[in-house]
Amino acid sequence: MVIIRMSRIRNRFWVFSALWLALLAGWTGTANALILDWDSVAWSPGSLNNSYNLNGDAFNDITVAITSQNPGIFANDPTTGTQTPTINQSITGGLTPAQNSLMIAANLHTNSNLTVQLSFTGGPGNLPGANNVSFTIFDIDVTTNADIISSIYGVAPNGTHIAPTITNVGSAVTLNGSGLTYTLTGNAASPNNSSNGNVTISFGSTLIYDVFFTFGNTAGAPRYQDIALGDVSFTPVPEVNPAAVAAASCLTAIGLTVFLQRRARRARKSVR
Repeated sequence: MVIIRMSRIRNRFWVFSALWLALLAGWTGTANALILDWDSVAWSPGSLNNSYNLNGDAFNDITVAITSQNPGIFANDPTTGTQTPTINQSITGGLTPAQNSLMIAANLHTNSNLTVQLSFTGGPGNLPGANNVSFTIFDIDVTTNADIISSIYGVAPNGTHIAPTITNVGSAVTLNGSGLTYTLTGNAASPNNSSNGNVTISFGSTLIYDVFFTFGNTAGAPRYQDIALGDVSFTPVPEVNPAAVAAASCLTAIGLTVFLQRRARRARKSVR
C-alpha cells in the first residue's frame, strides 16, 4: 500500500513539473522585434488609416492613422502628382540607398494641424502594446512657413502620457522644451534627399499602446508643407501561448482534485 501511494506521489510530481514548465515557457517567452518597413507594405494614396500584420500570425500589429480638424488640407506630392499620404521616395532623409517613406503633405495653417497616431494593436492571442518603439521623421524644415512637430507622447496602459527621447536632430531643426513639451521646429530649408531635417523619436523599454505627434506650422496663411515618416521599429508584447493557458487549466484541475482527495481522506479518518 505504501509503494502504491509513493508511486502516485511521484507521478503527480512529474505531472506538476511538466505542466509548470509549459506554463512558464508560455508566459515568459520573448517577442521578436518588428519593423514597419515602407518598402514592404502598401498604402492606398490619400487613405488616412491603415493596419499591418508584420509577423505572419494573421493579426495586425500596428495601425497608422492620420487625422485633422480640416480633412480638406491634404495635398498632392508635387514630384509625382500623387495624393498624399502616400508611400514613395520623394523624401528620403538622406538614406543611401534611398528607401520608401510615408509622405504626408498638406496645406497647413495654425488652426489646421494634423495628428499622426501609431497604435500597437496586438490581436486575439496577443496583448496590445509594445516597447522599444523608434522611428525617424524626415524633412522638418522651412518652406514659406516653418514645420513644427509638437505634442509628442506615448500612452501607457494606464493612460499616462510618456515623454519621448529625441535624438539625431538635423541642422535644419531646432529642438525646444523637454519631456512632454518637446517641439521640433524647422529653422532652414532642407533638400528632400538630405538628413538635415531628420529627427529620431523613441520610447525605450516603456510599454506603450499608442504614439501621437502633431504636424503644424507657424502662424500665417495656409501653405504647402510636407514631412515623411520613416520605418517604425518596435517590440510587441509577447504572445499569450495557448499551451500555457491549457497548462494553467490543468494545474487548477489537478490541484482541486488533490485537495478534494485529501479532504475525503480526512473525513474518513474522522469518522473512524
